[in-house]
Amino acid sequence: MKDVISRIEDFLIPFYSRTPIAIVRGHEHWVYDDHGSKYLDLTSGIGVTGFGHSNPRINMALRKQLDMISHTSNLFIIPGQAELAEKITEAAFPGKVFFCNSGAEANETAIKIARIYGNRKNQSKSRILSLSGSFHGRTIAAISMTGQEKYRRGFEPLLTGMEFVRFNDISDIERKMGNDVCAIFLEAVQGEGGINPLSGGFVKKVKELSKKFDSLIIFDEVQTGLGRTGKKFGYQNLDIEPDLITMAKALGNGFPIGAVLAANKVADGMEAGMHASTFGGNFLACAAGIAVMNELTEELLDKINELSKYFLMKLESIRNKYPGIIKENRLVGLMIGIELYSVFPVKDALKGLLDNGILAMKAGENVLRLLPPFTIGRKEIDYFCEKLTSLMETYSLTSKY
Repeated sequence: MKDVISRIEDFLIPFYSRTPIAIVRGHEHWVYDDHGSKYLDLTSGIGVTGFGHSNPRINMALRKQLDMISHTSNLFIIPGQAELAEKITEAAFPGKVFFCNSGAEANETAIKIARIYGNRKNQSKSRILSLSGSFHGRTIAAISMTGQEKYRRGFEPLLTGMEFVRFNDISDIERKMGNDVCAIFLEAVQGEGGINPLSGGFVKKVKELSKKFDSLIIFDEVQTGLGRTGKKFGYQNLDIEPDLITMAKALGNGFPIGAVLAANKVADGMEAGMHASTFGGNFLACAAGIAVMNELTEELLDKINELSKYFLMKLESIRNKYPGIIKENRLVGLMIGIELYSVFPVKDALKGLLDNGILAMKAGENVLRLLPPFTIGRKEIDYFCEKLTSLMETYSLTSKY
């Protein structure tokens, strides 16, 4: 391990603060390091391997395609794109799809589509709104509309024409929406922001104002899509149908792929040459995506929602026992946030869980974030809650909170 860590320090740009574990294999919701230690993975690689590590059906689809062909470019027809795009529209709404390689790329594409759409109506219709607390990726355009200053700091000047609306604040969006707004970006549940769901009242006002000012509604489904919230896409938990949705992460279950679905009224205005992606929608990416969409069944969604209810019941029991440590539990499907009071730093919770063989993450200011694979069951939930309770008990005995 020391040799691996030293080589990482010697040869990799230090953009990451890494947990010193070298994971070498995984199965369903378990991963194993190079020493054979076993960990319960409640991160899914930041919401990517929702359909389980080493999913045999997805892996088989990739192996089969790899033995045929992997890449030709979008200068030629790639049959898998048509099949995958059709499955995405059937799961969401009628429209047309563009394939890329990541969530940030998908959001960049949506920005360009929104600007094209707005400029064709009026050259001044180019302003884009997003919400405080949002996260849309790490490219310059994506961080320009990410509503967390820590991600933007140091990269100025950023893309202009972006403005932030306070999260779930109806009066603020009424002030900031106008004829010059071409689009508003939303997340059904803010993941990086701390597992914060959009309110129904706010969404209702967005619909009303977007119709009034002919502005596009774009849902970033990179983390909330493909079953994570108990629906095929997060926006389906709300009374709304967007004009565009972006997706990535779980769409490839570990293989890089991103996509944008645009309603026909928007997509029909696009032309060849406006945008492109060399690797986007290649044969392997489409094979993975098709296999993922085949996994996304109603039976799986029922399981996710049942487990969500069970998880909430268990977490609320812990919160009631330690009300001075746990402030709030927020769950939408298997997108889980446990907000801790500042007396118990989330970094301490993460270390305690890691010592017990459990991988988790941080979100927001002090939120323990869980994005478990959909393969987990009540047994794994019970194990996590048992270890979390033990941490709370140890902390309550050694601290005056």
